Amino acid sequence: MLTIFDSTCVLLAKAEQKHFLYTKKMLEKEGLEVSPGQLVVLYALYKKDNISISELSKEVFLDNSTLTGLIDRLGRADLVMRVEAPNDRRSYQIVLTKKAKRLKEKTLKVMKEIESKMLEEFSESEILLFRTILERIYCTLDSCSIADN
Repeated sequence: MLTIFDSTCVLLAKAEQKHFLYTKKMLEKEGLEVSPGQLVVLYALYKKDNISISELSKEVFLDNSTLTGLIDRLGRADLVMRVEAPNDRRSYQIVLTKKAKRLKEKTLKVMKEIESKMLEEFSESEILLFRTILERIYCTLDSCSIADN
């Protein structure tokens, strides 16, 4: 094992870097025109479409300015569009396009394949523990509760 992996911070950062690069490669291989960051936004919209940028921001744990750039790129790829909010002409909703809806099954399949590959050597109890640890790390650093969101 590399000697820098004696640091949990470095190990976590390097594991996430590998995950990001593997995800990027798989998305490209499958012809999906999204980055791993955009994938998070699409996934949230697949769960709950037609929501405000503020609501989407809470769902994906990103600030509005970061999210705006991701939405702009997803818009240029014809995967999302902004539509005027019905009760407030000053705001808008983020909506999946027909193209994004057609790609939903394929996108979710690729995500499942990535997760399966990443966790293939682990038991169900190890996966549950891993998820619990990741959530606790997230909340410790963010002073939150996953259930709050």
